[in-house]
Amino acid sequence: MRRDVALPPFHGEPTDIYVVEWLIGIGEEVAEGAPLLVVEADKAQVEIPAPASGRLDSVLVLADDPVKVGQVIAILEVM
Repeated sequence: MRRDVALPPFHGEPTDIYVVEWLIGIGEEVAEGAPLLVVEADKAQVEIPAPASGRLDSVLVLADDPVKVGQVIAILEVM
């Protein structure tokens, strides 16, 4: 089953959020709660955890892309 991965809310509601890097490649497995990607919000880098265990099926935003809270950024194939 596929599951959308959306950017979770941040404390303080930052205005500018950018993807720094994906820590898991497409096709790789990730455990729920493990770091999935790094974003920069208000000049601080934050690791975003995987919302579920599964395999990263697709990435919808790339490094340096701006993102918004609630935006779907990836698809997981949930195990």
